[in-house]
Amino acid sequence: MSIIGYGRTEKIDHLVSKEMLDRDTARKLQKFLEEIEMAIFNANREVIHKAVPELNRDSFMAFAHRVAEARARYIKTALELAAKQNPSPEDIAGLKAAREANDELVYAFEATKRVIERGYTSMGR
Repeated sequence: MSIIGYGRTEKIDHLVSKEMLDRDTARKLQKFLEEIEMAIFNANREVIHKAVPELNRDSFMAFAHRVAEARARYIKTALELAAKQNPSPEDIAGLKAAREANDELVYAFEATKRVIERGYTSMGR
């Protein structure tokens, strides 16, 4: 008996054996899953357009520049700290703050890039 999962999450929430799916059931399931994907797509487009109308080529490129600046600050802070014999707790806290700022901006940038790649915005058309 072979088992297949459906869904595009990393976790398989529902398992169905091939034997359990006759052609009509498989077709209905596929249609339903396509409807869900379209509903998700439409919801994302609507909500993102409304919440972030300023997302355009110029704002995205400025965002990329800010992420690069945060990365450079983090690296610079780390190198300056590495040159010290005994970094103070304040030095360590500054490095941690620089890393957290970098990480959060990278995560936000990747999420924004995904929005563009998935077509939730009209950019790139």
